[in-house]
Amino acid sequence: MAGIDMKHHEPTSLLPRSRGLRVAVATLTAVALVNLQWWSVLSGQSAHWLPQAQAQTAANSTLAILCVPTNKKTADEAEGIERLLFEASRRLDTVRPFDLSPAPAQDQAAKAAENVEDALRALLLRTPKRAQERLTATEAALTEAPNAGDERLLARYHKANGLAFLANNDLVKARDAIAKSMVLFPNQTVDEYTSYGASAREMFETVKQLITNLGTGDLKVVSKGGRGDVFVDGAYRGTGVAVLEDVAAGPHRITVRAPGQGAERKTVDVVTGKVMTVEFDLKPAPFAQELDGGRKVLMDNFTQPALVEDRIRELRNQLGADQMLVLRPKLAKKTTELNGFFLGADGVFKTVKITIDKDEKYLDKIADFVATTVGSKLAADPTTAPLDARQSVVTQNKSAGAATDAASAYIDPNAPLFEDEKKEDRPITKEWWFWTAIVGGAALVGGGIYLLTRGTSAEKGATGTLQFNLNTSVPKP
Repeated sequence: MAGIDMKHHEPTSLLPRSRGLRVAVATLTAVALVNLQWWSVLSGQSAHWLPQAQAQTAANSTLAILCVPTNKKTADEAEGIERLLFEASRRLDTVRPFDLSPAPAQDQAAKAAENVEDALRALLLRTPKRAQERLTATEAALTEAPNAGDERLLARYHKANGLAFLANNDLVKARDAIAKSMVLFPNQTVDEYTSYGASAREMFETVKQLITNLGTGDLKVVSKGGRGDVFVDGAYRGTGVAVLEDVAAGPHRITVRAPGQGAERKTVDVVTGKVMTVEFDLKPAPFAQELDGGRKVLMDNFTQPALVEDRIRELRNQLGADQMLVLRPKLAKKTTELNGFFLGADGVFKTVKITIDKDEKYLDKIADFVATTVGSKLAADPTTAPLDARQSVVTQNKSAGAATDAASAYIDPNAPLFEDEKKEDRPITKEWWFWTAIVGGAALVGGGIYLLTRGTSAEKGATGTLQFNLNTSVPKP
């Protein structure tokens, strides 16, 4: 059979013919895709995404601590040890304490604390307008929820307010605001103001002298029903009723809390020469009934581990905690004995026991016992932390001929306080490098597509000749 000639279109290729060009296009496209994916992960988190993710991973579980008395006569002793254990659990590195007396408006308090921190950072970077915006939002949140926030938050808020007034040269309001901050948190130091400039340091010294000349008044705190631990400016002052004499005039933050009852907070202005009385009436927490019933069952059946284990597992679920430590304390003159049970987040149930000497390291030993029991490390005691942990950014002027004494020191308004504070937090979409990355990535992808289609379009319509030999006859020998 005769051969047949056929016209044939070569199949369209998705890659250029040149091997080197194919490798280049593939590399550029991969870089572009990785580039876009990287920035999409970081979007909205700015440079703090990684530290925030690590912090969220670290605080991965909650711990509820419950002390049961041997009888009704030792109930006060058990509550006292329970309070110490709760304070110790606040030092755990990877576990958060579950509060049996939950504070109100926790979401508003967290948002207010974030705004205050942002305001202080803005003041450090000499952007008072931004600081004022954050402080206005904080004031609105605290006005809406007056119970939100402890004395530390309010002291930081007043300090930031004072610095903002100082930036606007409103010296009287600046003095009054910083005075409120120092009355609420009197352990502030000049080092905590140095980074905000010489005027802030001078204002601190002025207010410090002013406070020493303030008058004092008396304060009486009453918790209805006789229950409730009273804390004034973060310090424990008694249970049920607390009477304090010679309290510095000015605002003080009072918190009253009791297990199974919702905590309450009030700010009281102490007036020179007067007795200020404030009353609290705690309301049951959502889990009050379950907690009271569980405590009674545990007290009556503490010597039966099987029954105790079942009740602890049930109570943990009712409270919503991840881990639970239940102890029966026995107080002697020189020692404290703790016997009980621990239910871990992994479901492991075990008995625990320790005898702690009442010496100068008593509280540290209690904290170490809690940390060892739950398998965590101890962090610094938050109650002893400074109000504003920022270190000084005063730098030395090293220009030619400059002196080396303190007079030549200056404040660099652009110097970051922490290594991760390169600039103020802003939405990532307002950063120049974000849009550069987007445009660059789009250009790379577009260029890759163009190179891929260019060779194909140039060869469109090209033909060739293909010959098939269909003669199947076998040649004769």
